[in-house]
Amino acid sequence: MYEVAKLKARRGAAQRERDAIQPLLDEAYQYAIPFRKSTKDTGPAEKRVDQVFDHTAIDSAFRFAGKVQQDFWPAGQENFELEPGPLVMQQSEKEQFAAQLAPISKVAQSFFEDGDWDMAFHEMALDLSAGTGAILMNPSSDPDLLWEPISVAINELLIEQGPNNKIAGVFWTRRMSVRVLFDTWPEGRFGQVLNELHRTKPESDIVVNVDTVFDRKSRRWLMLVWCDKQDTIVFTSQSRTSPWLIPRYFRVPGETYGRGPVMLAMPTIKTVNTAARLQLQAAAIAMLGIYTAIDDGVFNPDLAAVQPGVFWKVARNGGTLGPSVNRFPDPRLDLQNIVLNDLRMGVKATMMDQSLPADGAAVRSATEILERVKRLASDHLGAYGRLIKEVTIPAIKRVLELAYERGLIQTEIPIDQLLIKVKIKSPLSIAREAQRIEKIVQWLQMVLMTLADKAGRVAKLEVALSDIGRQMGVPLEYIVTTEERAQMDKAEQQAAALAAVAGAAGATGAAQ
Repeated sequence: MYEVAKLKARRGAAQRERDAIQPLLDEAYQYAIPFRKSTKDTGPAEKRVDQVFDHTAIDSAFRFAGKVQQDFWPAGQENFELEPGPLVMQQSEKEQFAAQLAPISKVAQSFFEDGDWDMAFHEMALDLSAGTGAILMNPSSDPDLLWEPISVAINELLIEQGPNNKIAGVFWTRRMSVRVLFDTWPEGRFGQVLNELHRTKPESDIVVNVDTVFDRKSRRWLMLVWCDKQDTIVFTSQSRTSPWLIPRYFRVPGETYGRGPVMLAMPTIKTVNTAARLQLQAAAIAMLGIYTAIDDGVFNPDLAAVQPGVFWKVARNGGTLGPSVNRFPDPRLDLQNIVLNDLRMGVKATMMDQSLPADGAAVRSATEILERVKRLASDHLGAYGRLIKEVTIPAIKRVLELAYERGLIQTEIPIDQLLIKVKIKSPLSIAREAQRIEKIVQWLQMVLMTLADKAGRVAKLEVALSDIGRQMGVPLEYIVTTEERAQMDKAEQQAAALAAVAGAAGATGAAQ
């Protein structure tokens, strides 16, 4: 049984690590993702962009999030499929096993076909541009909802690193009213203080801690809810899979938090912002000017309005001592050496805010299509494996557990990548598969051109083409199975035998 004191100690250690990286996150929130910073500490209606003078990074962050979602988990498309692993060797067994897994894949896929997941993923991808994102995958008691995934701003979380660089704890600090606390966890164990607050001041705000830790004894994830109003845990739940997705774009060795394209481009982002600010200051000075005034006891700058049609009382406008008021020379700000457009292009390139010609173009050459696929495969290549490990596989395991608990599937499906594996069908994965499939297609073409009708003695054409279809994400109902091919062969043999018998009978009749 976990105690509040133990959770506080783990929170303190996680907070110290967070404090070390906080300056980098503050810069990311200030210049690139100002609208993802939580209002937990500052409250609503905070000014977010009053110190930003160039919106390139903000715009590129949104485009990066959209690109990650489109390439990695596109909305409204089937992104994965459960299929037999490498331990299933026989082709007939593999096809039968795949047919049994197909309906389970459909059930799991249905969890991701609502707007909640798409919205949470896009918001998470915005945080991921700075290095670390977070999605909480909660079960739902609503009969109209399969689950309730929500994106959580990373500045509300503390994360703890466990063995093998895996996340072992996620500590979420929330502000909510006492009424919301009781409504969120109605089965919680509330003490006298909380019950009295709920009775007398239900709308008073309190800080609620939602801590998720992995218990190695039970091999379960524990979600523990507590607050400073009582010394015991308010609510406890456990699950086989983690309710949290904490993807990190890439990670510096020894650090728990990730770093993303925003941090890579931060030197250029700050340079562009400073240059834009200096340009605006120079323009303001050029428009209004700076004036010098002789301290002659007549002209008072504090009482002189700077606006057209105003007369100023001065001691003189000429003479040996010069004018009483004179305009100071405008500053000469030479930004020719700071080419802003080049800097902005550098920020966009680092944050992957670049695109080939539109997909809907009327005519696309083979070279353009090839370059589009290569660019798609290489943009997130370095982070692809980490995103698969920290987003796709955990999310699928989570929805399979939720589906089993709701009775939507009959058994828990273990994804061990040996007996059952996950086939990723996202555009990014298909682009990677295209390089492997290209070699197979080239070899099949070579065999057909060389051997023609005898190509079947070298290449298993039907098996190869069926495998290529599965690798490209073609639905199984469109691919002919081994049993169906055997039935076709049998039907053709019977037809040929009947034709031979009919031909022989015709020849005998003609001879008579």
